[in-house]
Amino acid sequence: MPNRLARYDFSERLADLLGESRRDLRFRVTLMVSGGLVSPGPRGRGSPPASPQYAARLLIGAMAAPQQAQTIEAIRCYEDLRPAAVAPGDNTPRVLFGPAVAAPAAEQRAHSAIRLDGLRFGEALARLLELACADETRAIVASELFGVWVNRGCPVASLQFSAWWQGRRAVFSHTYGLAPAATPPAWLDPQRGGLVDPGLFHTVFLPVRKLIEIGCLTTLSDDRSSPMLNKLGHKMAAIANMAKLAAKTPHGSRWEKLLSTLASVQAWSEQVDSQENRLVEMSDFGANPGELRMYAYFPEQMPADAPLVVVLHGCTQSAASYNKGSGWSTLADRYGFALLFPQQQWNNNPLRCFNWFRPEDNARERGEALSIRQMVDKMVAEKGIDRRRVFVTGTSSGGAMTTVMLASYPDVFAGGAVIAGVPYRTAKGLQEGLESIFQGRQRSPDEWGALVRAASSHRGPWPRVSVWHGDADTAVKPVNAEEIIKQWVNVHGLPLQPTIEMPVDGYPRRVWQGPDGEELIESYTIIGMSHGAALDPGPEPHQCGTAAPFFNAVGISSTHRIADFWGLLADRPQRATGPAADAAANGRETADAPAAAASRGLDHETEAAGAAAAAGAAEAVPATGPVKAAERASGEETEREAGERHAAGAGEPRAAAGLSGGLDVHGIISASLQAAGLLKGGSRPRSTAPLGIDVPGIISTALEAAGVLKGIGQQRAASTSARGTLDNSGWEGVGWDLLRDDPRAFRGGSMLYGHASSGDAGTVGARAQSISRRVVLGPRPELSYVRRLDLNAAVNDYTSASFRVLVDGIVVDEVTAIGMVHQENEWLRQSAVDLARFANRTVTLTLEVAAYSNIYSTVYAKAWVDQMTIANAVDVAHG
Repeated sequence: MPNRLARYDFSERLADLLGESRRDLRFRVTLMVSGGLVSPGPRGRGSPPASPQYAARLLIGAMAAPQQAQTIEAIRCYEDLRPAAVAPGDNTPRVLFGPAVAAPAAEQRAHSAIRLDGLRFGEALARLLELACADETRAIVASELFGVWVNRGCPVASLQFSAWWQGRRAVFSHTYGLAPAATPPAWLDPQRGGLVDPGLFHTVFLPVRKLIEIGCLTTLSDDRSSPMLNKLGHKMAAIANMAKLAAKTPHGSRWEKLLSTLASVQAWSEQVDSQENRLVEMSDFGANPGELRMYAYFPEQMPADAPLVVVLHGCTQSAASYNKGSGWSTLADRYGFALLFPQQQWNNNPLRCFNWFRPEDNARERGEALSIRQMVDKMVAEKGIDRRRVFVTGTSSGGAMTTVMLASYPDVFAGGAVIAGVPYRTAKGLQEGLESIFQGRQRSPDEWGALVRAASSHRGPWPRVSVWHGDADTAVKPVNAEEIIKQWVNVHGLPLQPTIEMPVDGYPRRVWQGPDGEELIESYTIIGMSHGAALDPGPEPHQCGTAAPFFNAVGISSTHRIADFWGLLADRPQRATGPAADAAANGRETADAPAAAASRGLDHETEAAGAAAAAGAAEAVPATGPVKAAERASGEETEREAGERHAAGAGEPRAAAGLSGGLDVHGIISASLQAAGLLKGGSRPRSTAPLGIDVPGIISTALEAAGVLKGIGQQRAASTSARGTLDNSGWEGVGWDLLRDDPRAFRGGSMLYGHASSGDAGTVGARAQSISRRVVLGPRPELSYVRRLDLNAAVNDYTSASFRVLVDGIVVDEVTAIGMVHQENEWLRQSAVDLARFANRTVTLTLEVAAYSNIYSTVYAKAWVDQMTIANAVDVAHG
C-alpha cells in the first residue's frame, strides 16, 4: 500500500471530510504544536507522516472543542476519558431497530471482535484508526463500528458498535467519562469562568464511513507492532495478500470485493466461535487425507436409524458459524436427524475454503472428498445412521464441494442441495476456479453429465438435487445454477424443460419429475438476493437460522425447504417414490391429495372441485405426482400465515395468480391432464395445449361460472392492487399534529409530527402519545412510509425513547434508544413491512412516540412521518 498523507496535507483533507474550514484545522494544528502535543515539523516537503495517534488527537480537537482556543484543553480532557462500567444486568446504552421477536434463551449479544478493554478514549480512537488504515482489518471496522459520538456540553464520548441483540439489529454504546478526580474543561467549569452557550454545546457524531476514510489517510509505523493488528491481522493478512495477487487477474476488482466481504464473514464467524458451540468435535475417523476436522450434532430425541445431513460451510466460515446462520441444528431438534459438519483448516486453504477446484481433493478416494466419506462411515458405524438416508448440502465453496461429494460418492448420498455453488469439475485449478465463479463455464448437458458418470463406477439410482441461487449474486455468477441443473438433468436422463414451474413464497421454483412422479431435481431462484443462503429467521415451525453475512433474511428458508425436499420433515406428508416397498425403505409415506387440501382449510366446494379436476388422471398418476407438486406450489404458503415475509427488493406481491382458497386449481388441472396424456408435459400449459386451446383455463373458467370457484381474475386483480395511501388527516389521538404545507415534509405538503417527553415539568416515568385509524386490509398487506426520528435518552443507562408502529396493539416496526441519542437527520424510507398476519381483517393502525425518565432530566421522542401507504389494502376506513 503506498504511503499515506503527511501531517500538513492530512489536515487539509480532514477539514474537507468534516465539513470544516481548512484555515480552522490549520490553526488547530498550530495550537497542538505550540501546546506541546505534537512535535514541530515543516509544512511542505519533509512534513512528518500523519500517524493514527496524530489523527486521533486532531479529530478530538475538531469534534470536542466548541472554539479554536479551547482545542488543547479539549484534547487533553477528552483523550483521557475513561470507559464507564457496564450497568447491572448488562443494561448497556443501545438503540434497537425493528420489532422484538422471540429468541432462544441461549442467544446472547454477539461480542465484538474489536476489543478495546481498558483503553482510554484517545487510545481507543487511535486504535480504530489503525484498524481502518490496515488492509487486512478495515472490513472488520466497517462491519462492526457504527460511529463515534462526542458531547461538547458534557465531557462524555462514546464508541458505538453495531451488533445483533436477541434477533434485533442494535447499536451499542461504549461510553467514556471523566476519571473520579478529574475536572471538566474550563469552558464547562463555572469555577473557572465557564459559560453555557447552547449554540456551541451540541453533540457531534462521526459515522464509521468517515472514520474509515480518515484512517485510510494515515500512515502506520513500519514495525506494525500494534497489539490489535497483531491480534486481528494474522489471519486477515492472507486475504490481503490474495487481494494483491488477484489484482493482476482479469477478475481482480471482483475478487478484491469478494475478499473484503469475506473479511466481514470471518469476523462474524470468529464471534460465533467464541460463544457457546452446540457441536461436538470427533476424531479417529480414518486416515483423513484431506486433513479436515469433524464436528457433529445429535438431537436429544434422535431415533434409531436416523437420517444424516452433511453440512459444508463456505469460505472463512466455520462449522459452528454455519450452523448458527443456517439453523440446521434447530431443524434437527425438531425432526430428529443427525448432523455432520466437516470443517476446513486454515493451513489447507488461506480462506478456509474447501478445495473443490483441486484435482487432488475433488475425486473419489482422494483428499478432502475421502476425508468427508470417512466421517460419514464413522457416523454410520457408531451412531446407527440409516445409510440409505444420508444427504449433503453446502453454500459457496461448501456448495461446490457438495457437487464433488454427489458426483464422487453417488452411492453414499441419497440427495444433495447446492447453494450458490458451481457444477462438478468446472475447474482444474485456482485460475479456472476464479473464471467459473465470476463468469461461469458453459458446457452441453452431455458434457456435464459425462463428468459425473466418469467420477465413479456407479450407474444409478442417482441422488436427488436441490439447487438454490440468488439472481443478484456477484460473487458466484447465477449462470452456474443453470449449469448445475444441466449436469444433473442429464445424469438423471430428464429433459431440460422442467415438469412444473410455480412460485413458492414469491420466488420461482422449478421441478423435474421422474417417470413415477418423484421430484428428482428442484431449483429456486431468489430474486434480488446477493451471495449466500436464503433464510427466514424466526420462531415459527417453518423458520430457523440467524441473519448474518452470507445468510440473507429474504422470507424463505432454504434449510427448511431442502429438508422437506429430502423427506426429513416427519410431521408433514412424505413423498412416495414408487412401490410401497421403496417408500418404506426410504422412510417416506404416500400422501393423499384431497386430505392434504382439507388440512389446509379449504372449503368443501373448492376441495371437491380440485378432486374432480384430478379424477381423470387418478389411475395413471400416483397421488404424490403432479397433484402433490401442484399442492406444494399453491398450498404450502398457508402454513406460513403468521410468519410470511417479502424478500428485500422483490417488487411483486407474494400472491400467486390463479389461486383460489389457497389451491392452484389451474395448476392441478394442468398437471392432471398432462399425466393423463391430454396435455404435453415439460412446458407451460398455455403454449402446449391441443390446437392452441387453453383446456385448463376453460375448465377453471367453467367452474368459476358455476359458482364453484371464486373469481380467479378478480382475485389476481386484488392481489396486485395499487398501494392504498393513508390520508394524513384521517388520524385521531393526542400528542400528534398534522403539519400542513410544511416545507420540511418529505415532498412538501403535510406530514404527521409526534412528540412525547418525560422528566420535565415535574413528571417522571413512562409517557406515551399515540394516534390511530381503522384500516381494512386485503390478502397480502404491506406497509411503507418515510420518517425522521429524534430520540434523546442520553440521561442514564435506564432512560429510553421510542417510536413504534402497531397493528391491533402488536408492534410491527420500532426504534428504541436506551441511554443514547438516535437522530435521523434525513428522511428514511421503511418499505415492505409485512402485515400478512393481519390479512383480510379490519385493524387499528397506531403510531406511537414514548419517553421514560427516572429522574427530573428531560428525555424526549420526536417523529415526523409521511407517505404512509399499504399495498393490497382493500379499503382505508376513516374514524
